[in-house]
Amino acid sequence: MRTKSKRARLCPVCGKPMRKNGRTKAGSQRCKCTDCSLGVTAPRPDRKHDADLRAFLDWLLSGRTQGDMGPGPRALRKRIQWCWNVRPVIPPPIVRHHTVMADGTYMNHGWCLIVAVDGESGEVLGLRWCAHESKAAYMALFSRIPAPDVLITDGLHGAETACNAAWPDTRIQRCLVHVQRNTRADLTSKPRLDAGKELKKLSDRLTKVHDAEQAARWGEALNAWHLRWGDFINERTFARDDPTNPKATRREWWWTHQEVRRCYRRLERLFREGKLFAFLEPALTAGGPVVRTTNRLEGGVNSPLKHVLLDHHGLPEEHMRRACEWVRYMKSGSPDPASLIRPEHRSPARPSPAEEDGDTGAPEYGTGISWDEFHTHVGRRFDC
Repeated sequence: MRTKSKRARLCPVCGKPMRKNGRTKAGSQRCKCTDCSLGVTAPRPDRKHDADLRAFLDWLLSGRTQGDMGPGPRALRKRIQWCWNVRPVIPPPIVRHHTVMADGTYMNHGWCLIVAVDGESGEVLGLRWCAHESKAAYMALFSRIPAPDVLITDGLHGAETACNAAWPDTRIQRCLVHVQRNTRADLTSKPRLDAGKELKKLSDRLTKVHDAEQAARWGEALNAWHLRWGDFINERTFARDDPTNPKATRREWWWTHQEVRRCYRRLERLFREGKLFAFLEPALTAGGPVVRTTNRLEGGVNSPLKHVLLDHHGLPEEHMRRACEWVRYMKSGSPDPASLIRPEHRSPARPSPAEEDGDTGAPEYGTGISWDEFHTHVGRRFDC
């Protein structure tokens, strides 16, 4: 005789194990007791909750409208309303990664979301909400991630300072595309001066360097540029010689060609510190390839996030943050949305009476302003 499973549903009348007896039209499992012939339905609310969360993520991440998701927008909103209470949390990585990319994205309501991803696969390793990309914000993110061999960043001071503090042995590879953007910001796309034209050509050649020999020739070309234009970028303008210049009101002198000078000093410093061509060093490439741009982070993570916010523009602040967290979570190593569902998500705790009776700023009984408090009533006098 076949032994009943220990996980079999027990009869609510006689307490004996029940057997499966088909399914209802809605798909719920029916069970029947072999002793008292009692039939019951065994609903699976967990499957319903999983289906609701899948529908929520399908609408949130696919760019489809609420009207395209089923019977109607109102029915969908009522079905997935509780899903906004589920907050996806990416667990801290345990495995050490060879390369890590980090960058921040600014959005509405004054928030910035800093994200760290694996430099090779694009897997999201962690995120951090902050007001701006400061050292403290990056430190809070880097402290949860094992130190990689190389950090690829866009060059913001907060990220590099936090890297030196949290990961002292990690090398920094500056994103070459961002270096070229900084050059265009200083010199424009079409420089007017000959020195600026030559320097922009050098900057444009950065992404065409593929081996150590080309990197060495690029450094020689930068040094040759400085030999030709060193005196030019050291020229000064004194306030007494140009009193109509707005700078003359707060300075005694300034660099005449400040933009060209700033651009050269940036390129020279990055080359001297080894942040331009770290991706070519044999000691670093021995552990795996090192990318030289943050394109994988910008295009694989930040771009889909911006599309989601554009598709659902007008979200409340809390829903906007939750949508961003879901985009990041679904790009993590092993996303499992169903495992995040908790009973309290379906019926969140209501605020206590003390919280409900908090001061809202509106005048209550006995606290409003009375006209009689500022005026004295005087009766009419009749003179005889």
